[in-house]
Amino acid sequence: MSIRLIVADLDNTLLNSDHEVSPFTDQMIRAALARGVYFTVATGKTFPSTPQITAQFGITIPVICGNGTQVFMPDGTPIYEDPIPLDLALEAVQMGAARGFTPVVYTATGLLAPGHDANVQELIAHHEPTPDYDPNIAAALRNGHKPYKLILMSQNYDAVDRFTVDLNQRFAGRAQVIRSGLQSVVEVLPLSASKGNALKIILDRLNITPGETMCLGDNCNDVDMLQLAGIGVAMGQAPLDVRAVADYVTGTNDEDGVGHAIKKFVLESVGA
Repeated sequence: MSIRLIVADLDNTLLNSDHEVSPFTDQMIRAALARGVYFTVATGKTFPSTPQITAQFGITIPVICGNGTQVFMPDGTPIYEDPIPLDLALEAVQMGAARGFTPVVYTATGLLAPGHDANVQELIAHHEPTPDYDPNIAAALRNGHKPYKLILMSQNYDAVDRFTVDLNQRFAGRAQVIRSGLQSVVEVLPLSASKGNALKIILDRLNITPGETMCLGDNCNDVDMLQLAGIGVAMGQAPLDVRAVADYVTGTNDEDGVGHAIKKFVLESVGA
């Protein structure tokens, strides 16, 4: 079955180490678009991290944000949400505060943090928007800042490892706890949220089957999306457990991995 939709994770997948789409990958995406293939992105980041990419490729279909907690049209119109329950978000914030972690809340349109520090600066350096600041995150959440996902950050990576174990024990069966990006980050997500579930919303909207979809990613938060797709592609630097579930392992994000996968499975498969 030919591929009608390509979905790529952003950091360490579509974007290289300079946070750019390489010229070769850009060329392959544009060649696929010219053949009528849809292209979009699925990221753990906020919606404000996506407009540069949607403009670069003229994307007109929905984008997945917040690891599947939100789906937006490229103009920012929300079409799907799976927020984290307020009580769980407050509980995680309290746990983080007790350990000296910086909580950053992913809200409807951006980020909410208690203040600017090295952790927030790291997010901004990875092209997340500057957060709204409120020193009392718990009060801000109770007063209407709806949480979609929550990250807890520390520059002490060993502490993050230990805290991840404790969070998993505390939230077992109630929320997801994942490590999918920066070493300084542990995420708390709604139990049902995933890029794969969000992708189903887009497939229904476009009347495309999973078998007509190619998904590309590099980490654990991409696994269900890779498994759902007709062709699931893991990046060359992905962990072994991610590569194990993929149909194909491509080059790294600094080796034009996305571009080569598109060339192989989308362009060459139809005679390019």
